[in-house]
Amino acid sequence: MFLFVILAIFLLAVFWQYILAGLVLWVLVHTMRAVITWTVADVKPNYRRRPVQTRPVARPVQTRPAPKPARELPAPGYLPRWNAGRRLEAGRELAQWQKEFDQAAYFAKTLPGWGSKTG
Repeated sequence: MFLFVILAIFLLAVFWQYILAGLVLWVLVHTMRAVITWTVADVKPNYRRRPVQTRPVARPVQTRPAPKPARELPAPGYLPRWNAGRRLEAGRELAQWQKEFDQAAYFAKTLPGWGSKTG
């Protein structure tokens, strides 16, 4: 027990400036809060509080907007010839043609009479 008392006195002697500064700061904060409460803060506000809403307010059901008439497609001459979909289609067509061409060439070499009329 004696050691704890000596340790407490030692810590008080070493950190007395920080302890004093903390106490002064604490008193200053509480004083400023009291001054603000007395002067600026309104103790009783003059506005009425709204009651707490206990259930949702019914809203009218929204109807769908009236459908707009669909626009007609532009004339075929106006449409661009090579769009992304057409490019993809053309690539697939080319790949299919190449596959058929290669198969026909392969069978013409391997099977007699397959690729020619003379046989």
